[in-house]
Amino acid sequence: MGEIAGRLIAVAAREWDFFRRTTRHIDDRWDLGANLDEPLHTARIGEYWDAVGRPDWDGLTPEPWSAAFISWCFREAGAGDAFWGDETHSVYVDRIRRHDRMSEKLVLHDPALAIPRAGDLIWNARGERDPPQGYQQALDQLDAGRFFDSHVDIVVAIQDGVCSSIGGNVWHQKVGGSVTRSDWLLDASGRLTDPRKIWIGVIGNDLRAHLQNLERIANSCIVRCAHSYTEHHMKGEIT
Repeated sequence: MGEIAGRLIAVAAREWDFFRRTTRHIDDRWDLGANLDEPLHTARIGEYWDAVGRPDWDGLTPEPWSAAFISWCFREAGAGDAFWGDETHSVYVDRIRRHDRMSEKLVLHDPALAIPRAGDLIWNARGERDPPQGYQQALDQLDAGRFFDSHVDIVVAIQDGVCSSIGGNVWHQKVGGSVTRSDWLLDASGRLTDPRKIWIGVIGNDLRAHLQNLERIANSCIVRCAHSYTEHHMKGEIT
């Protein structure tokens, strides 16, 4: 599972590079890369949709694709039967908490208690239809069979009180979407405290001892991606 988590970070970082490194900084400044309506990226989002059984959908399909992105990343990382993805985050998170065709090494934790690590998933509520305001409310809704709007990112690095994560269908306004790297504030204990989101879960690995090198893997991959982008830009392949 440690190897899968490492590959998950590498896959997410590669897609972030492909989408020209859209970034949301800790002070909420944005560096904008590729949007979902650019032809190459529209097609790539179609590959994400294929991972959840939607082969005819792509980046122009008017549906949120962030859960498809996470599901595709797990597939590309070689998770196989350890992760049963879905086009809705709350559906596959519910499977994780119940260990329903999900590896028992994927464990849902209360974000008020858990310290996210590289290779984990961080889960936040979103939307305008009475989203849960915390971990217990999220569990209550899942227990009632209500699958609500939410979002999940892959943690790629923890450094200097900041959690860096990568997720899909993230943009600086409601219309549009990219694969985006975001920085989130942690408290002195290392728990998520950034007020920009309603944090409702951290999905971690029990094999934490095997993940000690993940932050190094993430940072080196991001550096390689940056070098690759610079080389392509200098050659005139990216404008």
